[in-house]
Amino acid sequence: MTTSTDDLDVDGILELFDAASTDEARGPDEGLRELKKRQLRQRISNVATAMFLVHGFDNVTVAQIAEAAEVSQQTVFNYFTTKESMFFDRSEPMIGVVADAVRARGSASLIEVVVQSIASEIHPDRWGGVDDARHLALVRRFCEVATESPTLVAARFADLPRFVDEVSVALAQRIGADPTDPAVQLTTFVIGGLVQVRVQSAFHHVKRATSFTALNETVHRDFLAAARTAEPSLTAFDLVRGVAHG
Repeated sequence: MTTSTDDLDVDGILELFDAASTDEARGPDEGLRELKKRQLRQRISNVATAMFLVHGFDNVTVAQIAEAAEVSQQTVFNYFTTKESMFFDRSEPMIGVVADAVRARGSASLIEVVVQSIASEIHPDRWGGVDDARHLALVRRFCEVATESPTLVAARFADLPRFVDEVSVALAQRIGADPTDPAVQLTTFVIGGLVQVRVQSAFHHVKRATSFTALNETVHRDFLAAARTAEPSLTAFDLVRGVAHG
């Protein structure tokens, strides 16, 4: 199959990742060792994803990834437990972003902070140095690889249990409840559903999109439509919080 990335090789895709790098300067509470570990983890993820996009997920081994990233196989496994987790690594920050936003939302409504935190993870400006058409081709190829491999299809939402764990703890802290409280659990699944809507919408519309900008706008419209449906449930949780704090 001809790739949708203008026949870019691994090095070419890595250049695109570098142009849109999210590997920012060291945070205020991040030591030099932690910074280097984060950079190495991102490097392994980038190399693995580029190889998957060029050769197909099932045709790339961990040994090949380690060699290309110039690390040992054990180092790869120190950061990633499975090949699938390397492919879907770019969705992982969503968990922390949503949990942190819920935990620190102050007096803002739950629907407001959830919509803002989920939408903020797309960061179109992050790809400002990449041609729009090439960006779309990269996303399209990512979706192709994700749907061609049965392993990846099964693992697409493998992070959902961890999402539920982290976000339910953040929600529970807001009302002084246990994370297993029924209201907390249901609300967490509603929020997780909004994340899934964004993912599924991208997979659905990417083949017909004429540009990445157009794709992003369409996906965001789908997301906002789902958020309007979810708003009563999230507002109801705010009322539970108000009763608990009252």
